[in-house]
Amino acid sequence: MGGTAFRQRRYGPVVSSFLCSWALVALLGAAASPAQSPARLAADIPPQPLAEALAAYARQTGLQLVFVSELARGKTSKGARAGLTRDAALTQLLDGTGLGFEFMNERSVRILVAKPKLPPAPAPPHEEHRDGESLATIQEIIVTAAQRNELQNHVPISMGVWTPQAIEASEAKDFATLADLTPGVEFDAYPDYSAGIETNVAIRGVNSKDGSTTAIYIDDTPIPTDPASSFGREYPMLLDLERVEVLRGPQGVLFGEGAEGGAVRFITMQPSLTNYGGFASSEFSETARAAPSYQVGAAVGGPLTPEVLGFRLGAWLQRDGGFVDRVDPYTDTIVDKNANWVRSEAGSAAVTIAPSESLQITPSFRYQSTDVHDTSAFFLSLSDPARGVLWNGSGLTQYYSDQFKLVSLKAAAALGPADLGSVTAYTQRHANALEDNATLDGLNQTGYANAKADPVWLDQTVLSQELRLASSDRTARLSWIVGASYVHTHYEESQDIANSALADGGALNGKQLVDRVRSQVGAYVEVDLRLRQRLTASVGARVERDSYDSFQQVEPISSLVGEQNFSISGAATPVTPRFNLAYQADANNLYYATVAKGYRMGGPNDTVGVACPVSTPLTYRPDMVWSYEIGAKNSLFDQHLQLDSGVFYIAWQDMQLPIPLTNCGLGFTVNAGTATSEGFDLGLQAALSGHLKVALTAAYTDAHYDETVTLNNLVVVSRGDAIGALPLVTPPWSMTTSAAYEMAIAGARVTFSAQDAFHSHNPGPFASDNPMAVTYAPTRRADPSTNLLNLRTMAVWPDFELSLFVNNALDSQPTLQVRNHVSTDSLLYATTFRPRTIGVAGRWRF
Repeated sequence: MGGTAFRQRRYGPVVSSFLCSWALVALLGAAASPAQSPARLAADIPPQPLAEALAAYARQTGLQLVFVSELARGKTSKGARAGLTRDAALTQLLDGTGLGFEFMNERSVRILVAKPKLPPAPAPPHEEHRDGESLATIQEIIVTAAQRNELQNHVPISMGVWTPQAIEASEAKDFATLADLTPGVEFDAYPDYSAGIETNVAIRGVNSKDGSTTAIYIDDTPIPTDPASSFGREYPMLLDLERVEVLRGPQGVLFGEGAEGGAVRFITMQPSLTNYGGFASSEFSETARAAPSYQVGAAVGGPLTPEVLGFRLGAWLQRDGGFVDRVDPYTDTIVDKNANWVRSEAGSAAVTIAPSESLQITPSFRYQSTDVHDTSAFFLSLSDPARGVLWNGSGLTQYYSDQFKLVSLKAAAALGPADLGSVTAYTQRHANALEDNATLDGLNQTGYANAKADPVWLDQTVLSQELRLASSDRTARLSWIVGASYVHTHYEESQDIANSALADGGALNGKQLVDRVRSQVGAYVEVDLRLRQRLTASVGARVERDSYDSFQQVEPISSLVGEQNFSISGAATPVTPRFNLAYQADANNLYYATVAKGYRMGGPNDTVGVACPVSTPLTYRPDMVWSYEIGAKNSLFDQHLQLDSGVFYIAWQDMQLPIPLTNCGLGFTVNAGTATSEGFDLGLQAALSGHLKVALTAAYTDAHYDETVTLNNLVVVSRGDAIGALPLVTPPWSMTTSAAYEMAIAGARVTFSAQDAFHSHNPGPFASDNPMAVTYAPTRRADPSTNLLNLRTMAVWPDFELSLFVNNALDSQPTLQVRNHVSTDSLLYATTFRPRTIGVAGRWRF
């Protein structure tokens, strides 16, 4: 290696003085070492100075390591675990040091300065699975939760990570299913409003009823939501993903606005510049008392010009058969059998260009379309879930169509001591839905014959830009990351003046057109300081300027009230700090303590105008949470047991509290009251033998209001009430358990697995139980405790796998999400699990 290349590095003239005297460091293995090097490490190599770690590696493997001694000076290795292959172990030993390696021959390895390029993406997990990954040890997963490639058990964040194998084993087809299987995460859809277009996602009990407390990202692109919208987010289909990361606790420094309770990141598969491969898959299933379902898809990618140009393409089509019938409520005649079927299609394309070893540019495009034929909610008075009778008596087909496009340009450059990243993205979404207002207005049965079509629609565009600069040497005493972001969101929407997420106690009272712009400009920095060899302190903060401009055009309410127009603007500049102390006792054990703040931006209230004889505030401010957490990640018994645990306490301040106005059917939001969420997370994986692996993830959450808030002598919430509005409340206990047994049969690796998801009943108390409350609704109740059992058998050959599965094996049909649109209405809506589903799936890999 020439002197010029070295001088371009951070080592400067000091390194050049060593160029004249290459040192051959022959680190030999034990005298009894066989001629062929052992394929895997026999014992752990703990974190220690790099030179000592390399010496231990050489003794175990019998390899000769050749390098300039100055390269290792002052550097620390994270260590490597027993059982890793020679290449994987050396990669882990050098991780974060800025060094790489190359084999000179079968016995000699040269250690050298890594080529100036960003860390390569980890190998697709399904490729590892194809190569025969056994159940003997716990699989190590690389994540980017802290905006760097790191082993999950080395990142001081409580998280749930879904790999492609785990998603496939759970038979999850959408984020709603995945969320239900992730303890500590709640996902809901309002059953009384159209086809469930209003959705809510919450983590650790930080529940706002509209999903605005959880940040959603596709790779590094934010997918924002507007709390005043009638539509929730559009989540990506769970296809051709490298993983899904569910980050618990505030993530305000790296992910900004809306990450109060946590963040969810969908990490897509990226083009490879070195390996060609792909898959084609299909699935067919039959659901009890319902229509069949199917899915077909394929993805392919690889180098067009090795090391210079690569691509990845994918396409999918999915149809979920319906299981709720729409009927004539007078005669019980079925009007549309299995009406709630869903058709989804998606496509993706990406190209990676590497004009030099230190620069990669990846333009990509993603498209998704979802069409829901009719709602999955049924009328409780017409149905009997225990007997499989699920009837919807609406007078109209309440369809829902949602199209989503994402165009992004990602660039990554290695600048020697730092890595530069840039992500520019543009998303476009168009959604439309139909409601039957004859039922939503709470009319009695005479109203069914007078169904009133009420169309609503949404056009949303988002332009986002992220710039990030991070130090490349993670083992240095001081490492850092700085960044800047910009998000501009434009909403145009036709909606009801009050949606059910806002006005729990009232009826709909007209229509309006909304034109709303939201902008966020932020900057952040996080610094890691190694206090001692194994103790690291991290300090970070983000400052963000949020602003919005909202225009509302209210349609005539009556002959006496004509069209009304309102314009509202607002802005705020929140700061979200984070403090973390992490102790990496060794390569297998991490302990950490974190204090972090998260926030979500304020906004305009839907102006009631002359419809209500009250004066309401025009705007509401951002609210915020402070989170205090201690946790540990431990790998025990030679990687046969992985234990992740965390205890948290979250204080929610200046809450954005919806206030319904029962006298006119509208509502508004104010900053009032405080709340607390406290509990713990636990994750356990155990490889009990080379054939049997079990896992358990559990969460306990106690989320409640700390203050009583009143309006005109009526209670809005009381001290001690559970956070949320029935039935959208967090279950105190949630738990997912699984077991997998593997054996060889007829040349195939066959795995038998079972998975059970449990959610407990939330006993309250709730504001709607109080006769003195604004939202008194005695017919609403929290979901009962539930169990959902899935079974699966999968046979894997080198290039093909075949699966037989039974979802909801016990055919559990609990009555869930019971709700009436008006708190005094006797018309109750509900949902339930998809009935028992039996299917077969095949996947060919190449």
